[in-house]
This record gives sequence, C-alpha cells and structure tokens, in this order.
Amino acid sequence: MRSPMARLSSRHGAVFVEEGGWEIPASYGDDATERAAIRDRVAIADVTARSKVDLRGELPAAVFVPAHVIVARVSRESALVLGGPGAEGSLMRAAEPLAGPRTMVTDATHLFAGLALTGPGLFDAIERATSWDVGTLAPGEATGAPIAEVRAVMVRRDLVVPVLEIYVATEFARYVWETLSGVVAGLGGEPVGWQALRAEGWR
Repeated sequence: MRSPMARLSSRHGAVFVEEGGWEIPASYGDDATERAAIRDRVAIADVTARSKVDLRGELPAAVFVPAHVIVARVSRESALVLGGPGAEGSLMRAAEPLAGPRTMVTDATHLFAGLALTGPGLFDAIERATSWDVGTLAPGEATGAPIAEVRAVMVRRDLVVPVLEIYVATEFARYVWETLSGVVAGLGGEPVGWQALRAEGWR
C-alpha cells in the first residue's frame, strides 16, 4: 500500500521500506540533517501509513486502547484512534466492545491521509496555512479545523519538540502536502522520514 503523497516524496529523494503492508518514507538520504530540521527548524512528514479507527456516537469518557496507541478525542461523540502501520485489525478488536446501536466503529485507515508538522517553526508554518490558532489546542488534545482551506483532524503531541499530526480526506492529500511543503520550505525546513521522526521520540 502507498500513500497518495508517495510519488511527490519520491521526487524529493525519499527511500521507502515496507512496514505493516505499507511503503513508508523511511528517509530522504541523510538522517542527521533531517533530525536537525526537526530539532532546529520545521519539518514535514507523511504519516499516512498509521492505522486509523474512527469512533462516532455515545463514547465513554475514557476509551480503552492498547499501549502505544493514541486516542485523538475530537469531541464527546467523536474520536480517531491512531496506531502503527498494519495495526488496524488489533485496533478494531480493541474498540469492538464500544460498537452498538448508538456507536459506530469504522476502519478509517484508507479514508484519511496523514501529515505531521514538527519542530520549533511549527507554529509559524500553521499561521501561514490557516486562520485557526494552534495555540488553542493543548498537548494531547485533538480538534477539527481547516488547513489550506481543507477540513482536517488536528492532533497535537508535544514530544522533544512540538508535533501536529494532520489528517485529511485522501482526495485532498496531494494538495495539502504540496501547500504545506511550500510553507515548510519557505521557513528553511524540509521533508523528513520515519527514521528521523522515531529517533526524536515520535511513535
């Protein structure tokens, strides 16, 4: 399986590896340079290969999920559960007890493309791409907001550096990637692969 942005990443020199049935952009050739972009400037990454399960309806205050899985709680009635590549089956099984007449549990892995912006320049990048104020979203929170005039689910995760994961409908993925890549390049940043992200604490 490939992300809608894979061809664009290839043009920038991405090296792909297989993980969980996906071709993921592992590196753009120089992990040290990519890690420096994450720590010192701003970077963009394609994280579409994440498994994604959409929860809608009457949800409990706390949603039980396996370790190392993220629950992006958008509202009382909506959440996006995020895991590693190929983990959608285990996420669906974990969420199955929630399913019922008033709650839907849907494998949304192929419905959403994912991008991550990270680094100290993240906030400047967001300001150039949306009127939404990322400062209103606390670390660990999620919300629905526009990016490049496209509806998205935003998930803020402050690790060693701030990270904003952005999930959009797959049909808008290439447009949003090209728009945000241009913003990142204008701020002196660059695309990075999963090796550099993981080395900086992202999971």
